Amino acid sequence: MRHPVVLGLQYGDEGKGKITDSLARQSSWVIRFNGGSNAGHTLWLNGKKLVTHSVPSGVLYTHVKNYIGAGCVIDPKSLENELKEIAQSGSALDKDRLKIDFRAHLTLPIHVALDAAREGGKKGIGTTRKGIGPTYSTKMDRVGIRVADLFDDSLEGKVAFLCDTYNALIVQQGLEESSTEENLEVAIRARDTFRDHVAWDATPFYDLAKDQKCVLEGAQGVLLDLDHGTYPFVTSSNTLAAAASAGTPFPMSRLGEVIGVAKVYMTRVGSGPFETEQDNEDGERIRAKGGEFGATTGRPRRVGWLNLDELKLAVRLSDCTQIVLTKADVLCDEPVVNVWADGKYTEFKGWTSVYKEGSKDTLSPELEAYVKHIEDYVGVPVMGLGTGPDRADFVWRKETPDFWA
Repeated sequence: MRHPVVLGLQYGDEGKGKITDSLARQSSWVIRFNGGSNAGHTLWLNGKKLVTHSVPSGVLYTHVKNYIGAGCVIDPKSLENELKEIAQSGSALDKDRLKIDFRAHLTLPIHVALDAAREGGKKGIGTTRKGIGPTYSTKMDRVGIRVADLFDDSLEGKVAFLCDTYNALIVQQGLEESSTEENLEVAIRARDTFRDHVAWDATPFYDLAKDQKCVLEGAQGVLLDLDHGTYPFVTSSNTLAAAASAGTPFPMSRLGEVIGVAKVYMTRVGSGPFETEQDNEDGERIRAKGGEFGATTGRPRRVGWLNLDELKLAVRLSDCTQIVLTKADVLCDEPVVNVWADGKYTEFKGWTSVYKEGSKDTLSPELEAYVKHIEDYVGVPVMGLGTGPDRADFVWRKETPDFWA
């Protein structure tokens, strides 16, 4: 058995949660392999909205187990609040439905303070200020706090060393340092939150992947990959499909279909290059229609036309086998829709409806022509389209494949 990987092909916010949610119905496990609480995966059920940040997108199915992998970083306060919101939605996650890898790193108050200090200077890049970058930095510096450390007698000493090491950087920016006591308090409280959920098995999926269906879920998008994205305007983890193996960990031989998700237009949060950005009335109109405001921060997203050169690069970097396009309904009633390729725009006639007249499963001719152009240029089939916010608003353009073949 091989298992599908779902990831974003743009700058995040592509609608990956909806695709993962769709696959989760057929699976036993949904696994997050990168990122932290800066992610925002929006799920809709019967008109009700649920946004997950650290928890994987399998939460709405009671038969699905969710796993936060070793490549993730976790803000204990954020996770605690998220678990409460999920419980209030009727999908409470007990110790069997949520597992957290013992090697995942914790985002503590000092990481958030470091993020604020860096972003407040001249070299800020527009992060969410959630402390994600500094958490990965201290991980690489080998002084970070892992989930396993919560249950070790060395916890207090490790937290004190972390604070002593990095507070000097915070003070240099004229900000108040983050005390050892404050960070230790958060860590000790996290011990209670995490206690029943910690997965201590170093390689659980090397056995589970043989006979239990899994979905591997990435955060952010390929163009934000730490190594291959628009550096330095990138996220702090690897977002390519290859990271699914290291960030879980998951056996490479068991990775299967790579499903890349992209909007029919583009958005970006924060600073960085955006060749097709529409900082004009077109961009404002699409932003309003698409509700393009950050699921995590609420910030207005920058909006632009689809860039096929970037999409093709993202597909190659992650060796995508298929694409799912989202938010096709947002561009309804646009008289003209543009795509960027080979250094110029190509203009397409807009569509008044995503569906062909009299049908609920066939695309309108105008939208089909647009999608076919994307498919031909990128060289990968467009398997399906999101046609609205609810989980039921979806059209398979081609025969649904067996994702676990």
